[in-house]
This record gives sequence, C-alpha cells and structure tokens, in this order.
Amino acid sequence: MANYEWIDSDLLTGLLIEQHGTSFGRLLAYDVNFATKKGDNYASEMYRVRVQYDAGAPVKKSIILKVMPSGELQQQVMQENSIYAREIVIYRQIMPKIYELLRSIGDLSIISPLCLSTTNAPKQMLVFEDVSEQGYRMVDRRFGLDLEHARLVAVKLAKLHACSRIVYEKEPALFDLTMEGCISDDPKKQTFLPYYRRCVGQVMRLVEQWNKDGRWDGILRKLEKLQDKIIPYGCDVYRRREDCFNVLNHNDIWVNNMMFHYGDATGVKDVLLLDYQLSFYGSPGVDLNFFLYGSLQPEVRTSHLKELVQLYHTTLRCTLEQLDYGGTIPTLPDIHVEIIRKGFHRVNAVFQQLPIAMMERSEGVDMDRLLGEGEQSEACRRELFDNPRYVGILPKLLQEFDLAGYLD
Repeated sequence: MANYEWIDSDLLTGLLIEQHGTSFGRLLAYDVNFATKKGDNYASEMYRVRVQYDAGAPVKKSIILKVMPSGELQQQVMQENSIYAREIVIYRQIMPKIYELLRSIGDLSIISPLCLSTTNAPKQMLVFEDVSEQGYRMVDRRFGLDLEHARLVAVKLAKLHACSRIVYEKEPALFDLTMEGCISDDPKKQTFLPYYRRCVGQVMRLVEQWNKDGRWDGILRKLEKLQDKIIPYGCDVYRRREDCFNVLNHNDIWVNNMMFHYGDATGVKDVLLLDYQLSFYGSPGVDLNFFLYGSLQPEVRTSHLKELVQLYHTTLRCTLEQLDYGGTIPTLPDIHVEIIRKGFHRVNAVFQQLPIAMMERSEGVDMDRLLGEGEQSEACRRELFDNPRYVGILPKLLQEFDLAGYLD
C-alpha cells in the first residue's frame, strides 16, 4: 500500500526552491492526498500536494507528484522500459521544442500539463502543475468519449505527431529512448507480456460461454492460436519502417490519460494529454488504432470513425504545411493505410485496455495483481472481463476483427 510519509517539508522546500530560486522564502504549510483513486493509474503513484509558501508574497497552489510505483512487478516493468528516463526526456526536452514550433505559427495550444521539476530522491518522480486548478478534469472512463470530446483529442494528437516529426528530423538523438515499443521480443523486456496472453484466455472463456450452438467455433479456434501469436503480432505493431511517415506516438492514449476543460454552459473546450511513459517513435497508426478502439463510445466509433481520421489528417497536414515541412506529407489514404497496417493494435486495445477502462470498481485492482499468477490474480481478471458493459460490445468487435483478418 502506497503511503506518503516521505513527502515532508524538506522535500517540498527543495522542489519549490528549484522552481522559484532566490525568490522562494519559506514553506508555511502543506497537505498531501492521493491524486487518483486506487486502480485508476497503473504505472505510477499520484499525489496532490497543496502548499502555502512565501515567495515575496503569500502563495497557495497545488502540485502533482508523479512517483514511480512501489509494486515489485510494477517496478520491474518500469525499469525494463526506461519509463522514468523516457518521460523526463519528453516533458523536459521534446515538448518544449514542440511548443516552440507551435508558437512560431501563432498556435497557443498546450498539449500536456507543465512539468515543473524532476528528482531521484527520495524517490524517482516528476512534479507537475495541478491543472485541476485551471478547471481541467477527467471524464468517466467507464463510458468512453462522445464525439465532441473525441474531436479535441484527434486535433491534439495530430499536432503532437506533426511537430514531433520535425523535432525528430532536427534532433533524432532526443528520441533514442522511444525507438523501441512496449511489446518487444527482447528477452530482458518480458515482464508485462504474459498479461496479453492471459487477456486472450479471458476472451476465449467468454466466447466459450456464448458458444452453445457452435456458432463461434471458428473464432474460438483462432483465439486459441492467437494466444501464441499475440506477442509476435504485437512486435509487428512496433516494427518501424523508415520509408514511412513516423511520429512520436503517445502510445497510451486512453480516457484516463486525458483531462478536459469546459466552458460556461458551452460544452468541452480543450484537452490535455497526460503520461508519456510508453511513448514510441513509429507509425501514427499505433496511436490512432488504440485511441479509436480503446477510448470511444461504441456508437461514436461505429458512426464517426472516418470523420475523426479525416479531422486528424486535416490538422496534421495543415500543421506541417504552416511549419514549412520539407518532407512528404502523408495523404488521407496514406493515413488509412497506416491504420490498417497497424490494425492489430485495435485488438490489443479491446482485449487489454477496454476491460480496465470499463470496470466498475477499481479499488482492488493494481498492476501487480493484474500481472500476477495464482487464484487471486485470476479472479481479478475474471471480474474485469465479466463486466456486462464489456461483454455487451465484445461480440460485434470480435466479428469485425475476424472479417478484417486480425485474428488469423
């Protein structure tokens, strides 16, 4: 169980001095709470710290401490994938360059919360502004995004992708830690991968329950074989072709990694994209498949998928054109080809992400339990997949994946 006794006045004073320099006077008071509910964030521990201090004038503000997780399997996954170092590079080096590009064309967009500082002691952590103070908030992950919210994400994702391409061409070394995906055949990066196979097993269990008349025999046979093929297929998703248009993928673009801002009775106005721990430089089809199949309300995906892809492409093209990008700008058909080429990632989204997004109760769920062996872990996974909301959408998606060849 995470605790925050280590968040003390010495730590906070050091962080505030780093932000304010000599203008910082002294810490007057502070209060610490968990920033997210248990189970709503799997790759880190999030703390909200409300501080009062003197910086030439009294200041009251809230900051977010994003701390590497305490679970044993969690830490192993983080270390294998260079999670901490990767996210620091993106927030502290790549993102500022993206903002320079956007500002150069008069675009004042903010893509993610501002990272105020980083430290390794007493724990590895990143310190962020608390955008809830600016009115940003999360939506209910269980239901997915409606069209209005999804449009904002498509636009922000396109701007991130477009600008990252230009930054990469100028300074490719900045992206060294993002060149390998989170599904890898590297034997040193295997801790998380059994979870993908276990998710296929859970889907098989559900299909067997439906298959009273043999109607699902064909798909069931394919799922049985998919258990052994899902990791190689996942590696193909993260296999980069240098002759294609590659970008910095957020690579974990789901509802709980988004915060939205709302106008006064005028609907949603803005979105910020959080958590770049798994970011990957490769085909934009990686992000697009995961977003379209892991974050949208089913009716939005069914009726408006092409509209969202077109909006993404229009924003990508216009941003690159305004920045005088000298390379070949992908056409709308090119983007559709990338979505199809990396289409197996929609299977990953539906099998691995959607059960977590849709679950009713998150209190008893953590990554160590989800990844673990034994009856307690198996019971946790069964509860995830038995969710009636998930079971209700799965048959149609399985039929779609079968017709598209993604289960073969």
